[in-house]
Amino acid sequence: MPCKLAHAGDFHLDEDHYFGDTAQCLEWFVEDAIRSGVNLFCINGDLTTYKATIKERNFWIDMLIRMADHAPVIVVAGNHGAELDNDLYVYSRAKSKHAIRLCEEPEFIELDQVSIAVFPYPRKSDFVGTSEESGMTDAFVKQIEEFNQRFARRPNCFRLFFGHFGVAGARVSSGQPLVGRCAEYPLEPLRRLQAQYVGLSHVHLRQQLAPRVWYAGSLSRCDYSEVEDKGYYLVTLTEPVLRPDLSDLRIEFRLSPTRRMVELRALYENGEFRFSEPVDLSRLTDSRVKVVVTVGKGIHEALSREEQAGLRERLLAANPAELKVKIEHEAETATETVPLSAAKSAEEKLRAYWILKGAPPADQQERLLERLTQVEQALLAQTE
Repeated sequence: MPCKLAHAGDFHLDEDHYFGDTAQCLEWFVEDAIRSGVNLFCINGDLTTYKATIKERNFWIDMLIRMADHAPVIVVAGNHGAELDNDLYVYSRAKSKHAIRLCEEPEFIELDQVSIAVFPYPRKSDFVGTSEESGMTDAFVKQIEEFNQRFARRPNCFRLFFGHFGVAGARVSSGQPLVGRCAEYPLEPLRRLQAQYVGLSHVHLRQQLAPRVWYAGSLSRCDYSEVEDKGYYLVTLTEPVLRPDLSDLRIEFRLSPTRRMVELRALYENGEFRFSEPVDLSRLTDSRVKVVVTVGKGIHEALSREEQAGLRERLLAANPAELKVKIEHEAETATETVPLSAAKSAEEKLRAYWILKGAPPADQQERLLERLTQVEQALLAQTE
């Protein structure tokens, strides 16, 4: 009988950020995997972004019980929140038909017809970038060799590996919320691993690193830069033998219903919004939309509330799920501000400011300079 499993990770369930979208994707994942007839779930790290809140924890307990009522569940500790500090312990105590196995240290799990090697995010990640980092790599290689020995003792079983860490050469989504320095290991030991499927998490960008080595990516979008499709891997092992042609392994990517996240950039200048690229309103429908508007440096460049409201109204016509507008101002360079810094008198400073920002009409300049003279004379009179 084939072994069919669901592999997903990097969920980042966050009560304060996109909770509804992430929760919807998680519910879909569980239902889709059960409909597909899986006999194993792997929840591969980063269940939340920070230490789990009561709301996040209760939701995860519900999801894990649903999974474990159908098949065994492996929960691997990631690097976010307090997953390496017993924050996941409560999940392993949930009661269900099948076991929920929590893995916070490297271990080898033996089920009836399946052998599973697990390598969570390393507790010694603080060694990254120090003289002890090579020791971390040596320990990783040694652990992989030990896993191979354990696999060899169960030749008639399906063989799986799950890990949560970085691999040298892996591509990363630019907006991925990594915490601190990333524990990263070489790919070659994983190539030599005698597992039929090597399932990794920690990198949000889904990708294949070697014939049997895969990053599942994140289940839902965590940032506006993550434009790639999101989902999970439905993995089928047809027989407990590593075939050179990979005929023992079938991998299907299941696309999640996560919302599109669209970031638009525009320059506001001379009373107009100039977008960096044409705006396709159809892409904004039911999407989370963020608009970053940069206001030009000219003295007359001021973005009024009415103009902002007009922009919002134009974009809201596409019915986005969420719309955020962020206003920024172009910064002056050091060269541009030198004359202003060097000016001595108030008049010199005002004229330097006009050169920097753009001068008003000549008659208005004269009125301002006259008013400036009156203010200066009044101040001198007060000090006498």
